[in-house]
Amino acid sequence: MRVPRQITSSRSSTTTRYRPDRWDYSGWSHQPDPFAVNPIRRSAILVVASALAFFGPLMLNGPDGAMTIIAGAWLGLIGLAFGIPVLVLSLGEELYRRLMADFRPAVDRLDLSPRIQHILVRHGYESIAAVEQAPDAVLLLLSNMEQRDIRDVRRAISLWRYRAWQAQGFP
Repeated sequence: MRVPRQITSSRSSTTTRYRPDRWDYSGWSHQPDPFAVNPIRRSAILVVASALAFFGPLMLNGPDGAMTIIAGAWLGLIGLAFGIPVLVLSLGEELYRRLMADFRPAVDRLDLSPRIQHILVRHGYESIAAVEQAPDAVLLLLSNMEQRDIRDVRRAISLWRYRAWQAQGFP
């Protein structure tokens, strides 16, 4: 008589559990990002220095110029290849940030307490227009938002609009 075979899974009998340190990808590089702080200035400096390293030896004539190009101009070319895209992207991001600040001003421009600003931003109301369009009943549903906070928000928006109106040259 034949005994039926027991079906086993392809996994081992030990249970695998999630280990947070196993999937930590921050250890791939211990070097900080050189363009994380002041990316426009740093990439512009890289582009200028690389351009000097690449085009400077071209001004030398004779065998010394050719040897200098062979020896060091490749480094300038690599710097240009890395620096120009970072510079263009950084300038584009800064232009976008400034345009958005003009077209959709943030809540931090209002004269509000930090607590109210944090409540609004935490719940997704990052622009003045979004807060202005939200009805009072919806704002009251936000955690830690009280009726007096809503009065302060409405007053701050009115003052902000009035100051913007005055800045345009109206009395």
